[in-house]
Amino acid sequence: MTDAPTVRLRGDGSPEGFLDQPDEFTTIRYEIAEPGIALLSLDRPDKLNAFDERMIREMRAVIWRIAFDETVRVLIITGEGRGFCSGRDILGLDYENNLPSSQYRAYVRANQEMLDDLEALEKPVISMVNGICAGGGVEIAAASDFRITAEDAQFVLTENNIGVIPASGAASRMIQMIGIGRLKEMMMTTLPVDGVEAHRIGLANRVYPLDDLREGTLEFARILCERAPLALGMAKHVINSCQNVDTETGRIIERLGQSVLINSEDAREGNAAFRENRKPEFKGR
Repeated sequence: MTDAPTVRLRGDGSPEGFLDQPDEFTTIRYEIAEPGIALLSLDRPDKLNAFDERMIREMRAVIWRIAFDETVRVLIITGEGRGFCSGRDILGLDYENNLPSSQYRAYVRANQEMLDDLEALEKPVISMVNGICAGGGVEIAAASDFRITAEDAQFVLTENNIGVIPASGAASRMIQMIGIGRLKEMMMTTLPVDGVEAHRIGLANRVYPLDDLREGTLEFARILCERAPLALGMAKHVINSCQNVDTETGRIIERLGQSVLINSEDAREGNAAFRENRKPEFKGR
């Protein structure tokens, strides 16, 4: 008797994994914008790219694929049409908000896992915010490593208008990003913050006129593509972990991360390139 394979593989040799892998996408578009840079576009413009269950599954499928695709070094997320993302689809909210408390927590945890996937992906993730970014859209941006925004984009946490709070990472991720006072203002007043103000308070890393947003974001992504991939992934883990621990534990995490990187081919290549006064050629090995 022969053992059946325990890992299902895609045509490119990467694992199908534990998530739904649709044959085609209906709520997002996924493409390679240029070598090394993947572009995931939320594609429900008639709904201001509000995300539903299908979009959550499709986004998680793409994030999984990118994790195993060595040709992709940076992921950019943006929205089709006039907005980035208006948050959770209201029809989904109608369902989940009427669940018993324990079932509600289980249902929303699956939503949060999509955001956790972004945060844990060992590659840089950039949210390119091209318009309205509301509710869960802000939480997608907050789970990304970088937020690059149009000047006239609008970040707004609208949940108080329907009697609830953002509950998928806005408070936990943004409190250190913009400070407790500004976060309370956004959550309690529901007043919008434009791209220029978002940059001033630390919510956005860079800000551009809308016409320059795509090229400005790609320029930033190209910089990341030139850096050592393993070190970028480790930097994400170390930084995300250190913000939640004491400084002594943080230094232990830093040492552990460095001990993994120091013997990599990329570390040897980086040192050799420095000595030889040339540009390094990192392979992610």
